[in-house]
Amino acid sequence: MSKKEKILCGLDIGTTKVCLIIARATGERGVEIVSTGYAHSQGLKKGIVVDLEEAAAAIRRAAEEAELKSGVSVDWVTVGVSGDHVLSFNCHGAISIEGKHHEVTPEDVAQVIQAAQTIPIPPDREILHVLPQEFFLDNRGEISNPVGLTGSRLDVNVHVVSSEATLIQNLVNAVNRSDMRVQKLVLEQLASAEAVLTADEKELGVALIDIGGGTTDVAVLARKAVRYTSVLPVGGEHFTRDLAIGLRTPIEDAERIKKESGSVVTEGIAADEYVEVPGVGTRPPRKLSRGVVCHILRERALQVLQLVRCEIERSGCREQLTSGAVLTGGGSLLDGLLELAEGILEMPVRQGLPQGVLGLTEDLSHPVYATAVGLALYGAQSERGVKRRREKASASPWFLNRLLSWVMS
Repeated sequence: MSKKEKILCGLDIGTTKVCLIIARATGERGVEIVSTGYAHSQGLKKGIVVDLEEAAAAIRRAAEEAELKSGVSVDWVTVGVSGDHVLSFNCHGAISIEGKHHEVTPEDVAQVIQAAQTIPIPPDREILHVLPQEFFLDNRGEISNPVGLTGSRLDVNVHVVSSEATLIQNLVNAVNRSDMRVQKLVLEQLASAEAVLTADEKELGVALIDIGGGTTDVAVLARKAVRYTSVLPVGGEHFTRDLAIGLRTPIEDAERIKKESGSVVTEGIAADEYVEVPGVGTRPPRKLSRGVVCHILRERALQVLQLVRCEIERSGCREQLTSGAVLTGGGSLLDGLLELAEGILEMPVRQGLPQGVLGLTEDLSHPVYATAVGLALYGAQSERGVKRRREKASASPWFLNRLLSWVMS
């Protein structure tokens, strides 16, 4: 591996799976996937670590598979964060521009972003991201980078993402116990957005819906900025559990039935379509109409999509979503879900697949890998951004450098 190439590792620790992507970044070719590791997740519920040893063991299994395939040792990883402990809000800040020529400096940008955080962050919470949405100079908006411009007043709108510090530390501890270190923590839907959304969608307005095992993550983007994020504590695991309860069958068999025979489309199912359903314990298997399976899945899908619709409405950006919505994550593969989503959300919906990296095989071009690929991309983007900010702020005090490190471009 040449000196110009840097190893990037994205680690998606989900409720049902752990996925690790090893990639290399070069100036000429961008980001290229080197290898992947996959393991069934343990020790997590709805994005939260509930058993440290089990979670660490699952992470280690995924890392060992990726290392074995590539011959590369994984040391530092960019890790995705999800769960209903994640909270976000929008803030506004304003400062006066001092100096002889009233020219905006990087220090002014840091100061106005600090001023925008008007809602105090409780001591038990940790800031993950401070994402600038738009700058205003003398009340003129649509400015993405005001540095070097001249004016007397600088305003900014930002999107702040925070999480419970103890739950984040548990996630970091699980990674540490698997013999790796956390380089960056990234909200999972931001990583997924990096992997599956196009530049045009981010500009024209789009809702990203990432249906994972334990959560459904929502992000609303418009004019190239994040306008709203939320995490719903419901995901693909709930579809499976509904089937297990409704069909009175073990979880493993319910998952298999969901993948092999499941659909949210209940029309057109033949009267003689049956599914063999194993019994619980020593009870014998029995045959049930496939329509029963699809009805159970459809009811849960309607609930999830209605919750997503409420989040989009709550964002206040519905009218800006010219591009519609993009559905990704392993839970988005359920037959008929895209069409059902279009009806419930009343907007065009497409399937989100990873893109923008080299080395994407047919197996990797799959919604289940969207977050992990996005984390590797986010890591590359973060490396470039940190390098630029360090160059600009090398003479700045510690607190300014820390603040600038929160600002993710």
